[in-house]
Amino acid sequence: MNSQHRHGGTPELDLARLNLPVRRVLDFSVNLNALGSPAIIRQKWPELYLAIENYPGIHGDGVAQYYDVKFGIPSRNLLAGNGSTEMIYLVPRVFRFGRVLVVTPSYHDYERASILAGTKVTRFPLLPENKFSLPNVDELIGALKVSDALWLGRPNNPTGTLLPKEILLELAGAFPDKMFIIDEAFIQFSDKWEESSLLCEEPKPNILIIHSLTKFYALAGLRLGGVVGSAEAISRLRQAKEPWTVNGMAEKIAPLLIECADYEHETRSLVAKEYKKIFQEVEALNGITPFPSPVNFLLCQWHKTGSLDDLIRHLLLGGAYVRDCRNFPGLEEGFFRVGLRAPWENDQLLSLLSSF
Repeated sequence: MNSQHRHGGTPELDLARLNLPVRRVLDFSVNLNALGSPAIIRQKWPELYLAIENYPGIHGDGVAQYYDVKFGIPSRNLLAGNGSTEMIYLVPRVFRFGRVLVVTPSYHDYERASILAGTKVTRFPLLPENKFSLPNVDELIGALKVSDALWLGRPNNPTGTLLPKEILLELAGAFPDKMFIIDEAFIQFSDKWEESSLLCEEPKPNILIIHSLTKFYALAGLRLGGVVGSAEAISRLRQAKEPWTVNGMAEKIAPLLIECADYEHETRSLVAKEYKKIFQEVEALNGITPFPSPVNFLLCQWHKTGSLDDLIRHLLLGGAYVRDCRNFPGLEEGFFRVGLRAPWENDQLLSLLSSF
């Protein structure tokens, strides 16, 4: 795997790299819902299984039903896809931007998708000394003037940065000729997310919202997501998208997620409680700096020794694995990310961190 675009969930690679014996570990490198997938999916699995015998709908109507009922987003404003990553690659391929501005550190595929589409990429770096917040809107405005589009995660992965919705809407209004591509894959983990999400706003002609169902509902193996925008923008994307990219199982499961209100409430309660515990305990440790995040992962910087490998080795030997973030531009100096898991698992990680 190209290390530049390496994702989480690969402890075996670091076990081999550090010459450690193969073993099972608690994987904190992925940032999925710690509750696992909703119980209703397991309960209905025998009938869901039958979906593999038939062709799914061409446009992923089951996924569109979820967004219509859950968010009030009609099908003309939504394009369903094989996870949000398919949409990340489709957008620059269709709109053919000359130059895009990517707020970094961020998900690698924003840059990769743009480059593959022949687009020039400029980075707008957020800095650790500012806790990865946006220091000055004027600086962003200056960079936008010479760009055709902006890529931004809200909350941003891996920093947790959540640019206020009001600022983003003002920028979109001030630059009607620029496209704003906003990734809200983790927004549902945050408290009072409806107030901060663009999914709950009237579609704007120059804003596209990438969204994922796989993170919040712990369905990473299914690939479920889509892109929300104006009817005109979605129509352009739909005309260019390949048919049948949403599989039959995904199409059957998506409507079941509408019935998961208790699961969603339990998720946000768990995230709030465990995040507070982990942040406070990590902040009290010598040699690790945590950075605030409103969602289910925590970016940290290691400076107790000269190499993050010392910590990764220690954790692997203790049966835990975190996301090495040194392949993110701007995070080369000892940064790692912790995805929240069950309380007892988080306690085990905290014990390992404190025992170094």
